[in-house]
Amino acid sequence: MEADSSFDEIYEKIFPIIYRFVSIRVPKSDVEDVTAEIIVKVWRALPELVKKEALKAWALKIAVRQIADFYRTHKNSSRILLEERPKSFLKDSDQSDTWATILSVGEALAMLSPQQVNVIQLRLIEGFSAGEVAEILGTSQQAVDSLLYRAKKGFRKIYQGDPDKGGRG
Repeated sequence: MEADSSFDEIYEKIFPIIYRFVSIRVPKSDVEDVTAEIIVKVWRALPELVKKEALKAWALKIAVRQIADFYRTHKNSSRILLEERPKSFLKDSDQSDTWATILSVGEALAMLSPQQVNVIQLRLIEGFSAGEVAEILGTSQQAVDSLLYRAKKGFRKIYQGDPDKGGRG
């Protein structure tokens, strides 16, 4: 980011990834508010950013802390759980195989630990390197690699119908 980068430029670069990251982790009614708070914090702290090319990873690090703060201040607010989605969705309507796949993937992800979901999203969906994910999550690159291995193995077992052998841990 150059010194003359506008808010609109920054917003266009980080909004989609921040919104996706937040929407998986907080209740739907709070996603926009939490996302906006994160973007404001990123904008205000932008002059402190040393590596301008690491804007997205740095913004996600702020997002991780903001989501933790959200749950600390909203202790009565329930965490979003993919398994709470109505199971009758597929039975009551004529949906394509794509919807069935999306729902079963969501159900499998819901059975993984939050750390495993984080590493799957950041490494496999968003495309960050293991080093960048380690920085975002505040851990080592080896821990990220190990967590990703366990997450993929657990996901595969759950998705293939053996939830007792995968999942949280």
